[in-house]
Amino acid sequence: MKLLGLIAGGALLAMSVTVQAAEDKSAEGAKKAQAANMEAMMMQMMKQQMTQACKDQEMLSCMEINESECNKMMNGVLNKCMAPNFSQLMAAQGMSQEERDALNQQMESCANGVSEEHGIDPEKAQSCSPKQK
Repeated sequence: MKLLGLIAGGALLAMSVTVQAAEDKSAEGAKKAQAANMEAMMMQMMKQQMTQACKDQEMLSCMEINESECNKMMNGVLNKCMAPNFSQLMAAQGMSQEERDALNQQMESCANGVSEEHGIDPEKAQSCSPKQK
């Protein structure tokens, strides 16, 4: 009987380890899914803000582009600059000032490149930005 109890105890232990491992994987999967959902939500919010910015007729006139061209440029910035660096952008608050400055410089350089790809002078875009006024 003692042997049967040890085997049963071993089986219960093995089952609990398996369940715990499954829960850990499930929790890890849930965390990944939660992070992906958060990323998608934040990207959507940024896209909405950029779309709204492209409706600013004063800015569009200053930059000498139309809303469609602005949206194309903004989508380029979102897809080429922000999306690949999303985790860094989300962690920026926990970074040192030097790390944040480097990330800002990287984002600015990328955005300037996207602007140029769309035939928009980055300096003009910067000067026309509502924040600069």
